[in-house]
Amino acid sequence: DGAIERGVDAGVARNIFELVNKFAGYGFNKCHAAPYALIAYQTAFLKANHPVEFLAASMMLDQGNTDKLNIFRQEAARLGIAVRAPDINRSNADFSTNEGAIYYALGAVRNVGAQAMRAIVAEREANGPFTDMEDFINRVDPRHLNKRSFEFLARAGAFDVLNPNRAQLLAGADAVLALCSAAAAARASSQTDLFATGGVQQRRELKLPPTDGWPPIEKLKAEFDALGFYL
Repeated sequence: DGAIERGVDAGVARNIFELVNKFAGYGFNKCHAAPYALIAYQTAFLKANHPVEFLAASMMLDQGNTDKLNIFRQEAARLGIAVRAPDINRSNADFSTNEGAIYYALGAVRNVGAQAMRAIVAEREANGPFTDMEDFINRVDPRHLNKRSFEFLARAGAFDVLNPNRAQLLAGADAVLALCSAAAAARASSQTDLFATGGVQQRRELKLPPTDGWPPIEKLKAEFDALGFYL
């Protein structure tokens, strides 16, 4: 009404107000637009000059979104940046970088809790890398590893450095968890095994069922189940 009173054509006034109304749904004033411009400049600078760290940080931000993670992985490939598969001895609970590559986060594997992976990484950092599956089982607290999380870590290839036969690890998942619980119970009771000598607790041995490794197509399918894309 005020525009019409000031001599603006009614049709023009209605058209202008419809445009303003639509714009008001998501309109920036200057003090809002300026910080956006600054952030856009800063992130562009970081990506141009520190692309590995920038993409790792971006992946960490969207750690629970496999669709976004796949987009970042594709961008890393476009830039010639390697994204390493989850590795129980080199990956952290969150995305990390080392020697120009991005290491996939253990906590980003499906059905695996980031907090539990932080506890496992803390054990590794305190007492050194795991030497084999038996060493892993004897050192990890079973509260941080259930059957589902173990199986998905195996599918993702996190244990390849300890045992590259992922099919065998899945077939022996129950044995792994049973041994892990027994080792933890022994530590909690501070008792030594019957056959230990000199008061030293005997390390429990893991016996996995003889199993043929997966052919490549099965390996890829399991990896897709664990990560949401083919890494």
